[in-house]
Amino acid sequence: MAETLTSKGDVVIFGGTFNPVHTAHTHVVKEMSRILKPGKLIVVPAAVPPHKRGRGIAEAHHRVAMLELAMRGLPATISHVELDRTGPSYTVDTLRLLKAQEREERPFYLTMGVDAFFDFHTWRDEKEILLMSGLIVVNRPGTDHGHLPVDVMLGYLKEKIDDGYFWSSRENRFVHPRFMGVIPLTVPPVSPLSSTDVRKCLEKGDRPTDLLHPEVLRYIEEKGLYR
Repeated sequence: MAETLTSKGDVVIFGGTFNPVHTAHTHVVKEMSRILKPGKLIVVPAAVPPHKRGRGIAEAHHRVAMLELAMRGLPATISHVELDRTGPSYTVDTLRLLKAQEREERPFYLTMGVDAFFDFHTWRDEKEILLMSGLIVVNRPGTDHGHLPVDVMLGYLKEKIDDGYFWSSRENRFVHPRFMGVIPLTVPPVSPLSSTDVRKCLEKGDRPTDLLHPEVLRYIEEKGLYR
């Protein structure tokens, strides 16, 4: 089944604030590499996410440094494409830049959690995104529809995105005659906690050793972050 999801030449993008990067992030990278076997996996830290302004986001250079520590040895490349431009960070612009950087035309897939998927209709130029890139929707146990129900996801796509979507059991994805596909991807969970939960632990003075890479935790403590 896995080989039907993406091909070895495809580019998979895993973006996020990574504030901070934690074990669930690295677990998703490992599982996507194992299950999908993409040609390239690009991790993209967000600069100024429009929907997360004013939420105590660590400075970009700290988040990149923590990503480099957490992703060391994993088959992923960290891109500064969002950090190198000024102004708000929109996914549609990031995709345009990343596709322009590729020397040859090949399929792109944008990764998101299921909670973000059900807000996708609120993203800037969401249909333009689907012309450039497919979506990989990762399960998030403990959230609404975190187990990726096909009927609920299809209902959302038809109502909020475009009525032309339908489920293809042969391809294991939602397909459309014009837009790229949407792939539900179930990975074994390691923790239901989010970056917000990790920050709350750190703010209380706890040391969430089971949630953070040891080098990331050391970096946070040395720099006095999230206190």
